Amino acid sequence: MNKRMLALVIVALSLFLVIPLTSAAVAIQPVTVWTDKQKYAPGEKGTLYVAFYNTRDEPVDIKNITIVYQSWAAYIEGTGWVGNETKTITKPLSSKQTFIFKNEDAITFTVPTDGRGASTNVYVEIGTNKGYVTDYGYITVPDTPRYMDQIVSLFTIQIVLIIVATIIVAATIFLSARRPPQMIWKSEEKE
Repeated sequence: MNKRMLALVIVALSLFLVIPLTSAAVAIQPVTVWTDKQKYAPGEKGTLYVAFYNTRDEPVDIKNITIVYQSWAAYIEGTGWVGNETKTITKPLSSKQTFIFKNEDAITFTVPTDGRGASTNVYVEIGTNKGYVTDYGYITVPDTPRYMDQIVSLFTIQIVLIIVATIIVAATIFLSARRPPQMIWKSEEKE
């Protein structure tokens, strides 16, 4: 009986040692995409941050980055095709090194003010001398009007003011309906 219990305890302890090893293996994405804000309004400017991690065991040279805003792509007369851009960049990157497109390499965008100004997927492709690496991001444009939160606040303030005014009017009516106490005037006797 003691040998069976000892074997069961050893198996249970070995499971606790194996579980952290299996959960520790996290795959690192070579491209990560994020924005400077969570939500944007039509016409608002934003910054798209892209981090490229060289997962190879050898150095690579970044040649260019292509960004496609899928819902914003359109042909506009006089302007041409809009909703995508390609930046040429020359950046050597050693093995296991990360490069973030920021400062002079920052990727800025403006949410369209026409019918294309909706939430969109962002397709990012980084060209290197060893091939292309891609990833997707997402830019959120809320469906509610920009000042909807302010309108709700104004309605709340209005309701509070109506309640306070009602209490004041009720107090005024109550106090005016009360009869004041009768005062008895005594005439002074002249001597």
